[in-house]
Amino acid sequence: MKKETLSKEAKRRIRRMQFTAIISLAIVMVLIFRAKDFVTAVLSKDDSYEIRYEEDTDPAGNRKVYSLYKNNERMWDIDYNRYAVTDENGNQDIRYCVLMDEAKNLSYAILLGAMLIIAIVVAVASADGTPFTKKNARRIRWIGALQFGLSIIPGLVWFLMSFFRFEHTSIRLTMTSFYMFAIGVAIMILAQVFDHGVRLQEDVDSIA
Repeated sequence: MKKETLSKEAKRRIRRMQFTAIISLAIVMVLIFRAKDFVTAVLSKDDSYEIRYEEDTDPAGNRKVYSLYKNNERMWDIDYNRYAVTDENGNQDIRYCVLMDEAKNLSYAILLGAMLIIAIVVAVASADGTPFTKKNARRIRWIGALQFGLSIIPGLVWFLMSFFRFEHTSIRLTMTSFYMFAIGVAIMILAQVFDHGVRLQEDVDSIA
């Protein structure tokens, strides 16, 4: 009976490890594709990109938008004010603006991917018993720190790249960044709750 129970526990552990590996691999694949987009932008020629002012592709939009094209293939709609910045000689650099956006998106994806992997590790580590462990509390703090980074680093990457290339640049504080920062605060509070849970669990274990 004991061997059978251990066998079932071992099988559950293997399934959890397989699940963790699959999800982690999927996240890594997404990061690889995002890195590929960044490298593609780095290797692109300056004249590969152009901006067109055209009808919105959404029939319900009934408006005109600025769209980015690469080698006559439509990529995405853009904020023209961000792509209209010029260097000290008054020249635009659409390719570099694309590179800035790709670098921003890559940093965002890396931070988000790290958060998801740590969250999966917390869930798997909690499956065998109580989630209130010192390791889990530390992992949740890491998630909180990454969330703070998520609210700051992508925008900072874009700003620094713009600062070193163009004459005029600025940091845009958005409500999205504020919400992300607030979520980071909430995660840090949750980490404190986990710390308290760890102490209670240790007290229970010492009594038992």
